[in-house]
Amino acid sequence: AVVSTQSTGEFNRERYMNQGLEFYRLLNYAGLTTCRFNLFKTQLRFLKSGGETTISPDKVLPVSVYNPSTQAIAVSKLITMPDKAETLALPVPSHYLLECFLHQGASEVLFGSVPKSYPILQLDCYFSLGESVNTVSTSLQNLPNLNKEFGGLILYFSAQRLRTLQLRTLKFVAGAKLCLIARDREELREEILRLDLEENWRFRFRDEFKTASKDKPIYFLTGTYV
Repeated sequence: AVVSTQSTGEFNRERYMNQGLEFYRLLNYAGLTTCRFNLFKTQLRFLKSGGETTISPDKVLPVSVYNPSTQAIAVSKLITMPDKAETLALPVPSHYLLECFLHQGASEVLFGSVPKSYPILQLDCYFSLGESVNTVSTSLQNLPNLNKEFGGLILYFSAQRLRTLQLRTLKFVAGAKLCLIARDREELREEILRLDLEENWRFRFRDEFKTASKDKPIYFLTGTYV
């Protein structure tokens, strides 16, 4: 199959590496089978060659990189409240912490009260929410074809092309959960106003969090559909 592509959005080097995101979305629209692997395990082996000194692992892997296989961190430690003074700051990329939290804690912390028969909608993004959470990941272009009720919604970096009228076409069950993800607290508030989210979603200040990363944390706010 031949699928034409075009560049949309800003390429985020902190999250993506050598990926044609628009191409993958168009593959999905074309009805072609695609597969994403959420977990890879690799093993490094250092060998001496020709009498040379063995390559030091420190020169290959940064010492500051967090290794989840040797450093078990509780789900609650991956995120923190923005105004909390004493937090465990991890030397880990914020996107990685966010994905770890959503994968490990989405079923209980975010969407635990939502009936499993209603899927969680992800617009213009994909996160693994664990095996027990039913999800639908799609593009804004496909919104007119979504004729079902959802138990939750994830807006990643606000899905900048999303408009209020588009959001109102979506159907959610009472008590559905919203997870709004942004680069900072100011952007969270701007998107709440831009999309008029307070009309149908209830927010509380204690439901605002950020990743427990040292540099450039990602912020997110949860809400309930009323």
